[in-house]
Amino acid sequence: MKVKILEMEDNYAQVEFKDVDYSFVNSVRRSLISMVPCLALHEIDFHMGSLGSYVDEESGDEKEYESISAMFNEIVAHRVGMLPIPTDDKTLEAFGDSIDDDSKQPDIMYSLHKQGPCTVYSGDLEPVSGDDSLIIPETNVPILKLAEGQAILVYAKARMGNAKMHTKWQCVVAPRFYQAPSICVSSGKGSKAVFDIVDKKKFKKKGSTHVLDDPREAHKALNELEKLWNDKEAKESMKVTTKKDHFIFEFETNGAMKAKLALEQALKALDGHCSKFASAIDATA
Repeated sequence: MKVKILEMEDNYAQVEFKDVDYSFVNSVRRSLISMVPCLALHEIDFHMGSLGSYVDEESGDEKEYESISAMFNEIVAHRVGMLPIPTDDKTLEAFGDSIDDDSKQPDIMYSLHKQGPCTVYSGDLEPVSGDDSLIIPETNVPILKLAEGQAILVYAKARMGNAKMHTKWQCVVAPRFYQAPSICVSSGKGSKAVFDIVDKKKFKKKGSTHVLDDPREAHKALNELEKLWNDKEAKESMKVTTKKDHFIFEFETNGAMKAKLALEQALKALDGHCSKFASAIDATA
């Protein structure tokens, strides 16, 4: 197996796999979706009752803020729970193995206190410890609207989990892959239409044909060449082949974890899963 990192950003990664089969790459995809441990808000505590006072601008009377809103607390709790909570390598090292052990869960608390009229955003949820590394990366996710006289006070506790337990622990989104394609264009009337859409300079001249071997460029070109679906001559001038052991894999994260760390954790989890499976087979042999 050959692996090459093509792109590695904070929230996006693209990896090239060679000399592997479809099932292996799909296993990596499934591991990224469901087996990567990360933090999510799990225990949500709502304060009920008065939350201070204010002076009504029209009447001049003193009134109290009530801990109510147009949304049920269950809906608010669900929205808060789906927010990405930063999870770094130190957190994983300390609590990555505590998914099934409540006694070893981290003591990470968040608070949210807002008074209406206003819109409450994810950025209003703050770590109680004041640790900047725990600040929610997506600060503009709307949670609810508060009218005049309404307020909210929430305390939320984060715990470690993975997406096998609930999707709020899924830090990787949209993992996908495709077999490496190659486009061969023969000379003729139809080739002009192809080269009008895809720059001829991207192709390599091989005899009387032009070949685009770069899998990423070929993939982009195929998306652009869909415009020629009804052009019979253009379609006849092209021949598309794919390699069964060569894949381009890419994924994004929701901001809770860096893409590199997510990939490392997915491969670690997959390796452990396979080792347990192999041990179980040996035990029954």
